[in-house]
Order: sequence, then structure tokens, then C-alpha cells
Amino acid sequence: MVRTAGQCATPYLHANGSWIYSQLSRLRRYRPVVLTQEDANLDQFPVSHLHTARNYPWWKRGGNQLWIKMTGEYPFYGELLRREGASLIHAHFGYQGCRCLRARRESGLPMLTTFYGADATQYAAIPYWRKFYRRLFADGEVFLVEGSALAACLEEAGCPPAKIRLHHLGVNLDNIPFAEREPAERLRVLICAPFREKKGIPDALQALGRAHRRQPFEFEVVLIGEGPERPRIEAAIGEAGLEGKARLLGALPYAQVVAELGRCHLLLQTSRRAADGDTEGGAPVILLDAQAAGLPVVATRHADIPEYVREGESGLLAAEGDVEGIAGCILQLVEAPQRWGAMGRAGRAHVEAHYNAATQAGRLEGIYDEYS
Repeated sequence: MVRTAGQCATPYLHANGSWIYSQLSRLRRYRPVVLTQEDANLDQFPVSHLHTARNYPWWKRGGNQLWIKMTGEYPFYGELLRREGASLIHAHFGYQGCRCLRARRESGLPMLTTFYGADATQYAAIPYWRKFYRRLFADGEVFLVEGSALAACLEEAGCPPAKIRLHHLGVNLDNIPFAEREPAERLRVLICAPFREKKGIPDALQALGRAHRRQPFEFEVVLIGEGPERPRIEAAIGEAGLEGKARLLGALPYAQVVAELGRCHLLLQTSRRAADGDTEGGAPVILLDAQAAGLPVVATRHADIPEYVREGESGLLAAEGDVEGIAGCILQLVEAPQRWGAMGRAGRAHVEAHYNAATQAGRLEGIYDEYS
């Protein structure tokens, strides 16, 4: 018998939300019903059952917004879940779990919440959200995290350790072609991340410039992303002497990101703690995409990145903020292109074993079974 799992995510879904879609689209024994305040990018992430507040009648939209402003909770999800015959609620991000507490009370359904990063670090430091998190941690059944560093952040935020459960995210390997990287006259380096301080993109650019000055080599760096740090990143391109070598492609749909992976030789992901305390919490999913595609990785020992990347096998890691160390990792790969193929194979095997979306969806359904 196929049961129903209410999936709460707002918006549904960001253009870079493929890692959430990989969970929903691979469910087989549970029918996902999405509840959202704002629908977006449905052409990229289609679902057969979706309820969006934008489709409420005018009087209900007004009441919905007023209730959220007054209480911080979504007012109509409980009745939608009952109507759909849901067996449980799965909230994506901690703040969505808080918004769904009313739905949990009204429906009487168990609720699972997955924390992904900033919701366990940055949000947990804000007094408004700390109040809600205390209620969420008391009332929610289980809280899923992608790695041990994120689990520690959640425990520090007040979540009972017994309620924290490790569950890896997954990527759809059917959609990511694998190819061993071979030596090339011109190295194509990829940086793919929102332009935010915690992504450490200026560090990556400075390291590339420093590596090139130490040992000149032909390369191009491709940046996919957009965000508030763009002026700082544009300045860093000039400071690193990368004019004419950097291409900013903006934010791209996931399918185009995968296509770009196929054209590159190396991924840089040099995350770090931001000045306001924001961190990855977990780790960027692009690390899994890149390893699945066969790219060697240069990254930092930040949050759960050391669990995503097999250091010395599928990638090289430096301390966060260590531009000289990052440059050294880049040069190791530039000087030894014969390692690329083996590193690519190790990365693909690592993702297949631990982060395969099909396997992880089955494991998620096993967790659902425990509570539904």
C-alpha cells in the first residue's frame, strides 16, 4: 500500500534545490504531496500533487498572511494533510518545521524535519527562531542531518541528541554522466555556489592566481552563481590577476550545471565561516555532483565537507581561509594530471556507495515507516 507523506518546503523549489527534489522524486512507497507558500521552477522539479498558497481564494490568502504574521505558523496545512490522507509530515529546513507546528497539532501526524545548514547555525542564533526551535525540538519526532558536523550544530542549538538522525542526501546518478578527466592543454576550473561569504569564492580566486604565478599554466575559471557577494568576487578577480581568465555565467538551472561539469576538469569549493557566523553546517551538494561526474575536487576542511570528499583519494583539502594551502592543492593536481582519472573513479564510487539518490530514498522511506 502506498502511503502519503506531506512535504513542506517554501518556496517549492529554488532553482538550486535539486537535492530536495532528489528525495521526493525517488520515493516509491510514499506519495509526496507538497505544501508550499510559493511555487517556483515547476518545469524543472515537477510533482503531481502540490498545494500552493498562491492558489488560495483571495479571502484565504489574506487570512493566511495575517496568521503567519501573528503566530509564525502556517494556518491551513492541517486540513490539507487530512484531505490528502497523509501519514506524516516532512519539513525541509528547520524554519519550515517551526512554521508547520500548527499543522502537526491539528493533524496529529508525526513530523520529521531535515536541517540542511544555515537553519542549524545562523537561524539558531536569532532569538526569534530560538523560541520556535525550543518548541520544535520538544514536539518533533526526529531531526535528520547530513553529517556529524551538522549534528553537533543541532545539538548545540538545543536539540536532544536522541532525536538527531544521520541521513545522507543523494544525487540522481542517472542524470550525471561519468567521464575520467584526462590531461588538457587548458585546465577548466569550475566554481559553482551562491555568491555568499561562507562560500569562500575570493579565497579560491586568490589561490588560483597565486598558483598560476608560482607555476604558469593555461586555465580558465568558470563561475556559476549569483548573490550579494558579486561585487567582492568581481574585485577578487582583478586582485588575483584573473582578468580574461574568469567567466561569470550567473545562476543556471541544474541541468545546465550538470552539462558544465562535463566540460570542466576540476571543482573548487573553498567554504569558510562568514563574519556573521554563517557556515555550511553540512556540505554543498555540488561536491557530490562533481565527484559523480568524475571531477577531482579541491575544497576546505569546513563543516561536513571532509565527509563528502575522500581526502587524498577523490579530492584534496586545505584549512578554510588558507589561500596558500588551497594554491598548493591546485598545483598538486596541475603537476600530476595522471592522478585525475583515479581520483574521478574514487569520487564516483564514493557517491554511488553513500549518496545515491535511489538508495537514500529507500532509506528515507525506512525512516518514514518508523513513525507513520
